[in-house]
Amino acid sequence: MDPISVALIAIFLSVIAYAVYQANEANKYWLKRGITHKKPLLFFGNSLDAILMRKHFAEFQLEAQKDFPNEPVLGFYVLLKPILLIKGLDLIEKILIKDFTYFTDRGFPVDSRNALDISLFTMNAKEWRALRYKLSPLFTTTKLKTMYEPMAECSQNLTSILDQIQENEDIDLKEYLGRFAMDVIGSSAYGIDAKNLAQPDNEFRRMGKKSFQFDFLNMLKFLVLNLMPILAKLLKLSFNKRDVADYFCKIIRDTIDYRKKNGIVRNDFLQMFMTLKEQKTIEFHTKDPDDDYLRMESEQSVENIEFTDDMMIGNAFAFFQAGFEATASAILMTLYELSKHTEIQDKVRKEIKYYVEEADGSLTYDALKKMTYLEQCVKETLRMYSPAPVLQRVCTKEYTLPNGFKIPVGITIFIPIVTVHKDPQIYPEPEEYRPERFNPDQKLPAGAFIPFGNGPRICIAMRFALLEVKHCIAKLLMNHEFKLSPNSKPFRQDVKSVFATPADPLLFNIKKISAA
Repeated sequence: MDPISVALIAIFLSVIAYAVYQANEANKYWLKRGITHKKPLLFFGNSLDAILMRKHFAEFQLEAQKDFPNEPVLGFYVLLKPILLIKGLDLIEKILIKDFTYFTDRGFPVDSRNALDISLFTMNAKEWRALRYKLSPLFTTTKLKTMYEPMAECSQNLTSILDQIQENEDIDLKEYLGRFAMDVIGSSAYGIDAKNLAQPDNEFRRMGKKSFQFDFLNMLKFLVLNLMPILAKLLKLSFNKRDVADYFCKIIRDTIDYRKKNGIVRNDFLQMFMTLKEQKTIEFHTKDPDDDYLRMESEQSVENIEFTDDMMIGNAFAFFQAGFEATASAILMTLYELSKHTEIQDKVRKEIKYYVEEADGSLTYDALKKMTYLEQCVKETLRMYSPAPVLQRVCTKEYTLPNGFKIPVGITIFIPIVTVHKDPQIYPEPEEYRPERFNPDQKLPAGAFIPFGNGPRICIAMRFALLEVKHCIAKLLMNHEFKLSPNSKPFRQDVKSVFATPADPLLFNIKKISAA
C-alpha cells in the first residue's frame, strides 16, 4: 500500500477514534455530576427509538417514571445533548412559576429573516415579555364572546353533516373534527370561510393537514434546529414546511390587504392584530377574574416593542397551527372516553340540556360557562391525552436545585407532562377516566395539571381552545348519542404525531336524538 493511502487511512481512523472519544465523554455528562440517568447509547443517547419513530416521546417518559419512580430529577440525552427531566411537583412549580426568571426561554432558535418563525411560542426573554404584554388584551372574556357566534355557526354545520349519518354506520370522527377545527380557527380568528366541512378536499384543508405530517426527514430537521442552531441558521431551516408556510402566509397577507382596501372590520384575532399594528397598543380593560392569567407579573417593567408586519404574520400563523390538530384531538378523545363510559355521557348531556333550557333553548356563551361537569370531562381528557407530551425550558441563569446541583446556563429542561398526568401518587389509577378528579371543590398542586403549561408562559390562547372544545362537545351531545363501534380498536398513540393522536381509526356509531 502506498504511503498516501496509509496516511489517509490513518487520518480517517483518527477522526473516527476522536469522534468516539468525544461521544463517550459527552455520555458521561450526568455521570460526572451525580445525576441519576439511564445509560445512553454512543452517539444516540436515549433517543434512538424516537429518531427511528419506533416509540412516541410520551412512552419514554412513562418508562423513565417506571424505572425511577422516586427521582424528582433525571438526566437524559437527545443524541449527545444532555437534557434535565424535572418530575417533582415542587420543582415543576418553581421552574414554571416561582423561579420563572431563571427559565424564561423555551430554547427554540428564531430566524428573524423568516416571519413565520417569529411568534410568542418561539421568542425569548425580553422580546417575548414585551409581545405577550401587547397581545394579552386580545384574549380577554370580552374578546372571546365576540368570536363565539362564528364558532357556533361552524358547530351547526358539523351537526348538520352528522345528522345524515346512518345509526349503524361506522364513522371515523377524526376527519370531521379536523375540518371543524380548521373552520373555527379560519372563521372565528381570521374571518376566512375555508368551507372545510362542506368541501373537505380543498387546498386549505390539505395544506393544514400537511403542516402536521411528521416523517423521518422532519425529525432530522427538528433535531438540527434544537441541537445545532448555528447550522440551522446557515441552512435557513424552519419549523414550518416552506410550501405550507408560503400558502398560509399569502392567505393572511391577502386578507389583511383586502380589509384595508375595502374598509372591512371584523371581531376576530386578525382584526385585533391589525389594530395593534396601527395603534401600537390595546388597553387591558377587564374585571373578569378568568382573565387574571393574562396579566404580566410585573407590567411596569415590560419594555416597549414595535409590533411589526412580520410579528403580525408570524403570530397569526402560529395561532392558525395551534387551532388545528390539538383542538380536534381533544374533542375526539373526549368523545372516545364518553363513548366508553355512557353513564358519564348521559350525565354530561343532562347538564348541557339543563343550562340550555335555562338559556331559552340556546347554547350561549354564558350557558356553556356554567357547565362545570362538562369542563371536568374535558380536563380529565387533557390529563389522559395531553396535546403535547413535554414542556421545554432553558436555564438562563445558574440555578441551584434542592439537592445542591447547580444547573448551568444553557441546559435544556424537559418537564414531562405525560409522566406528571399519569403519576399514581397524584392521580390514583391514572388510566381510569374520572372527571371527578377536577371537581371545583378539589385543589390540585400547581404543577399537577399542565396541558397548557403554567406560570407566565402559560398558553395565551388557552381559554379560546377550551371554549372551542367545550362548545363542540356540548353541541354534539345535545343532538347525538355516541357509542364506540365494535370494530373500533383500542387507542394506540401515533408515533408520527406530536399530539395524542390515534394510530388506528376510532370508529363511532352515532344516533340522532329526536326532538322531544
